[in-house]
Amino acid sequence: MKEDVRVIQSVQRAIDILNCVADTEKKISLREISEKLDLNINTARGLVQTLLVNGYLSKDIEQGSYLLGYEFLTKSKQIYQMQIQRIRDIAYPYMKKLSERYNVSSWLQISFYREIYTVEVVEPLNSYYSYAPKHSSNLPLHASASGKLRIAYMPENERDKVLDQITLEVFTEKTISDKNHFKKMIKNVYDQEYATEIEELHVGVSSIAVPVFNSYGKLKGTLSVAASAQSIKKNFYDILSELKITRNIIEHYNFRGSHPGKKS
Repeated sequence: MKEDVRVIQSVQRAIDILNCVADTEKKISLREISEKLDLNINTARGLVQTLLVNGYLSKDIEQGSYLLGYEFLTKSKQIYQMQIQRIRDIAYPYMKKLSERYNVSSWLQISFYREIYTVEVVEPLNSYYSYAPKHSSNLPLHASASGKLRIAYMPENERDKVLDQITLEVFTEKTISDKNHFKKMIKNVYDQEYATEIEELHVGVSSIAVPVFNSYGKLKGTLSVAASAQSIKKNFYDILSELKITRNIIEHYNFRGSHPGKKS
C-alpha cells in the first residue's frame, strides 16, 4: 500500500531538525543543524525557537547547543499504550502460529527515522536455539532484512542521502559491500515488498521481512522471521506468503479499530 501524500515543507523541516538532533550523540549547535540539513541559518533559527518554546527541544544556555526536550517524555507512555501495545496485541497470536508452524523466531519491529526497534519476539516452544536481537540493540540497516526495508521506504531524498553516505560494514563473506549492488538490491526490495538477509550478519542464520504500512502507505514497522539458513531456504516461499498474510491482518485491524484478541 504505497501512496503519495502531500508534505508540508515547514512541518517536514521541523521534523528533520528533531531527527537531526536525535541522531547526534552529543549536543548540537544551531549552525551545525543548519549545515547538516542545508537550511538557511535564519530558517533553522525560527524553527528551532518554535520547537524550543513548545518543549520539543531544550537548550544548553552556556554552550548555546540543543538536545531533545522533555516533552517527549510526557508523550512516551501514551505512544506505547496507544500504538506499540496495540500493534503487539494484534500481532502476537499470528506470530505465535507462524513461529510454531515453521520453528522460527518471529519479530515485530517498529520503524522510526533511521532506526528499527524490536517490540515483540515470539520463539517456538520446541526450539533448542534462540534467534532474537539483544535488548535495545539496533540491527545494522544494510545487513538486516528489516533494515533494508527501512531504507527502501524512506522518502526519496532521504533514501538517496543514506545510500550515498552509508558504510557497508562487512560481517560475513555474504554481507553486501558494493554500493552499486546495494542500491540495486534496495530498489528490488521496494518493488517486491519484502527483504531477505541470507547469512549477512551471522553465518548459518537468515531472515525474511515484510513491511507493515500505516494508513498513509508509509512504513510503520516490519514483520520478520529468523532461523537457521537451512530452515529459511527450505520453507522460503511458504514463510513469505504467511508473513504477507499476517502483515495484511495487522494492517487491517490496526487501522480499523477492532482486533481479534489480545496477547495472553
